[in-house]
Parts: sequence; structure tokens; C-alpha cells
Amino acid sequence: MAIEEQVDLVVVGAGFSGLAAAKGYLQCAPETRLVVLDNNSSIGGTWAKERLYEGLRSNNLKGMLEMPDYPLHDGFGVKQGEHIPGSVVHDYLVEYAKHWDIYERIRFESKTLDAEKVDDADHDGWRLTVSRPGGEYKLFTKKLIVATGLTSQPQAMHVKGQESYNAPMVNTARMANEGAEVLKDPDVKRVTIIGSGKSAYDAVYTYASAGKQVDWVIRKDGHGPTWISVTHVVLGPLGKFWVEWLVTRRIIAWMSPCLWGDVDGSGWWRYFLHRTWLGRKISDAFWWKLTGDTLEQSGFNNDPKLRALHPDSSMFEMATSFAILNYPTDILDFVRNGQAKVHRENVSHLSDHAVHLADGSTLESDAFVASTGWLFGPAVDFKDKHLHSDLGIPSLDYTTEQKAFWSALDEKADAEIFRRFPKLATLKYPPCAEEDMKENPFDEGDAGVVREEYQPWRLYRSLVPPGLAAKGDRSLAFAGFSANITGHIRNEISGVWIYAYMNDLLSIDPCHDVEDVYWDVAMLQRFCFRRYPYGFGRRFQDFFFDAIPWNDVLLRDLGLSGKRKGGSWWRECFEPYKMGDYRGIAEEWLGRRKGVDGKKTC
Repeated sequence: MAIEEQVDLVVVGAGFSGLAAAKGYLQCAPETRLVVLDNNSSIGGTWAKERLYEGLRSNNLKGMLEMPDYPLHDGFGVKQGEHIPGSVVHDYLVEYAKHWDIYERIRFESKTLDAEKVDDADHDGWRLTVSRPGGEYKLFTKKLIVATGLTSQPQAMHVKGQESYNAPMVNTARMANEGAEVLKDPDVKRVTIIGSGKSAYDAVYTYASAGKQVDWVIRKDGHGPTWISVTHVVLGPLGKFWVEWLVTRRIIAWMSPCLWGDVDGSGWWRYFLHRTWLGRKISDAFWWKLTGDTLEQSGFNNDPKLRALHPDSSMFEMATSFAILNYPTDILDFVRNGQAKVHRENVSHLSDHAVHLADGSTLESDAFVASTGWLFGPAVDFKDKHLHSDLGIPSLDYTTEQKAFWSALDEKADAEIFRRFPKLATLKYPPCAEEDMKENPFDEGDAGVVREEYQPWRLYRSLVPPGLAAKGDRSLAFAGFSANITGHIRNEISGVWIYAYMNDLLSIDPCHDVEDVYWDVAMLQRFCFRRYPYGFGRRFQDFFFDAIPWNDVLLRDLGLSGKRKGGSWWRECFEPYKMGDYRGIAEEWLGRRKGVDGKKTC
């Protein structure tokens, strides 16, 4: 098939991370021939119009779910202290894309099927196969940013006997259509929901608030119930804190062992808190207090029925699966009054309108709703299988030599992490830890089936392929395949970082003067796994309390300062970092480039 078109840059994905990547690149180089490809029929990725359903709201209060360079203004009708309706998030992203001259560059209903590296006399870049309603076509791009993110492909769940269930089976990713049909069906009186994450909480609230009886099944050998909290907590004499801003204070970040924590100059404090006996006692007391207060103030201790929803880990061990109680009424009341019953057990099999659990009990069921998360790989097939290790993408196609290479680095990284932070060597792991990387990890009832194991995401700075960077190839970046609490701030910084990387304008150069890109990547990936065993660091780079220091690292790579509180040590330590602290990053960086080169470098 002939190449129909050539462009400078293709961004795959029109969600938060894809739009931020496009915006950052265009701010630095507005003349770029840039195309955004998206499989949905509208903008937003997870927040695309066709994926929204009645009652869907963000975890975030106004002020947190927005990009630093485009605040969610009062015209959207959301008041301070309110959670943001899904429809408003979608409308905000439409307005954001139009404001930054991205919207007209988006090609909707255009799925990128595969990508192939091209390096010949005529072309140097990537050849994409794109599917659209009229058929397939080829598109060549010099540079490629894949931004399909971690929530674009729902993880299927197969259960023994499902062919004889004879009732609706729905994934929570399809709540807008199939889930809505179940909600309206008067014959569906009892719904079985399996899952322990925020989407399971949302499904329970949706069906219970509509008057349906809910059986909520949380796997006995999984990660356990997610951590979910009220929006504000009181921490003893320290007072009341908005939870989302609690973890963006440097003083809180210091309580967390962190590989890159000394970038903000807090090396002495961190050494004291994590490498001395007294410091570890203080740190342990803080986490014990935070864990207990959050459970108590969120209402999980005032009824024995709620014990089944207590997380299996402390707050220290969880990562970005943390969520907020953002419902109009108290979802826990449905558990207290028995309308929603929680079962901590595995599913054995299904039969006609029945869900059978591993303990021998049977649940009558008119619909089965699975909240089983997402496939964590990119929604693009990279055709050159031998390159998967260099690309750092989840894959079943690593060679024996490639597996051995990374396994040796992982083992070495674990040893170094445990040497620096002895506490991490003592943490417990969920029962399913060894299954997390397997194909279809949520399948039930197939104990005899041997499943292959995926390799995890391994990206330099969570953004670029280590093997290509080490070879001096700057043609590819990935946006939105890591997770931390300041995701939209990270997206804003990453958009500029990716432009700088692709055009050899970073203050550091992973293609030449970084001592060992592969070692840096292994340390980051293994740290996320070892630091947050009840998160998903084994699959992708997932961290929570270390987000502000991570922003410091990316800003340092750009030659900018992460300390953005006006030079006040008090504000720097104790004030939360917010969106406004990172407003104008692109202009700031461009101004620095102009000062360095005597002209704007774009």
C-alpha cells in the first residue's frame, strides 16, 4: 500500500496526555505539520463523549482536574469544592484543544493499527497503518508520540461457564451503553459486580442507587479493595487537609523513601527519616497515623460490614489506585443497610443466572459487571518484534537474551534499592503479585492453563524508549504510560520535555552523556514495584508520594528549577504545589533558550 501522506509529527491519542504533548510541541514549533489520530468519534480518551454515562464524575474537586496553562474557568458551571461531571471534563478538553490550535488537527475514528520503523534513503521515521471508516491507509511521520495511555483498552475477563450464564455480562468500560441497558432493565433485580478499584465503586453506586440489589465480589487473592477517602482529612494537631493537595507538599514527600528525592536539596532530611533509627520511627508513626485517620474519617470503622472494604495494605504501600468518595450520597450506606453485600472470595464459575464462588456459595444474578482494569500496553502494534526490548514496551516477544539482559539489571537494581532503603525489603506483596504480568490475569476458573508473562514498561524518564535513546534515535516518545498524583502537571511538563528531547535541546542528553540509560530505566521501574507493592509498579512506572520530586527531575532536564515558591523555604516545605505553580512552563523554557542562543530555538 503506497504512502498517502507525510507529516512531521503524529500523536496517537486525543486524551489528556496526547493533547498536552501536541500543545507542548506546537508551542515550541508552531510550523510543525502535526496530526493527532484517535480511535474515538470525539475528543477526550477516557472522557470521550461516547464513554460517558449518567452520574459519572471526576475524583477531583475543581482546581485539580485541569491543565496548568488552561484553568477550568467559571463558565463551565462547576463551583469551588465540587467534583467535575464527566460531561464538563469532555467539554473542557474540547475547549482546550481549540484554544491551542489542536482540534482541527485531530482525525477522529482513525485507529492506528501498527507502526513500523523506516530507515532508508528516502525516509527516516515511522510508517503507520491507519484504519478509518473508508478503509486503511499509510501515513509516514518523521516523529511519533504514542499517547493512548493506560486506560484505553479494557482488560477482558473470562469465567468458566460464562456461555451458560444466560444474562448480560458487561465490562465497566462499557457503562455508557451496555451498562445503561442493564440499569434500565426492570428484569435485572440483582447485579453481581466483581472488582476492587474505583470503577467497581462507581458501578456499585450506579446500580444500588437505582434500587438494584448488588453482590460485590472482591477477589480473595487480588490486590484487595482500593484506598478511597473523603476529600478532606484531619491529621491531629496539624489540622484539616484537602487530600489531593496533602501529597503535593514537600514535607509529605520527605516521608516517602525516594530514589530522586535529593534533587530538591532535601538529602539530609531524607537521610535522617529513612536511614536512621529515630527517623524511621518518626516516618513509621506518620504512616500509621495517616492510615488510621483516613479509614476512620472516611467512615470505614463504624459498621462491621465495612471491614470487608478495608484495604489489604497501609497507605504507605499503595500507589495511584487511591480514589475519592465523590458520590452525591454515602455509598457506604448501601453496604451498611445490606443492599450491597461484599464477598471477599474468588469466582469459581457461572451457570444459568448464577455466580458460584470458590467457597461453595452461590449468588443469584441477573447481570454480571466486571471491573477488571485495563491492558497496560500501547494500543499500537509495533511490527518489528525484535525492537520491543529497545522500545521498552510490554511484550511477549522478548528473546531469551533480552530477557536475561533485563533480568540481570532488575536483580542488581533490587539490591541497590534495598541497600538504600532497608524498609522496602520488608514490605508485603499482594497474593496475586506473581500473576500480575500474565496474560489475562483476571481470568477465573482456568487453574490448569499456563499463561505467558509480559515484560513491563521500561521507559527513560517514563517517556522515551531506552534502546532507541541509547542509539541516538530521537524519533519516538510515549506519553501517559506512567501514573502519579500530579498527572496533568506531569503532562504539561512532559509535552515540552518531549519536544526538547526530540530536537536535542535537553540540558542532559540520554543519547550520549547519560552514563547508562538502561540502568536508569531499571532503577526507576524496580523502585516503583518495590516502593509501592500494592500499586502497579511491576507493570508500569506508578508512584504517588514522589510526584513533586519527579516534576523537579523533568524540569531540571529542561534547565529549569523545580523550586517554584518564590525562594521562601517555609512555602517550599509546607505549601502544596498547585497547577498555577507550573503555569507558563513552555514560555519559561523558550525564554531560557532565547537567552542561551540569542534567539528562540524552535
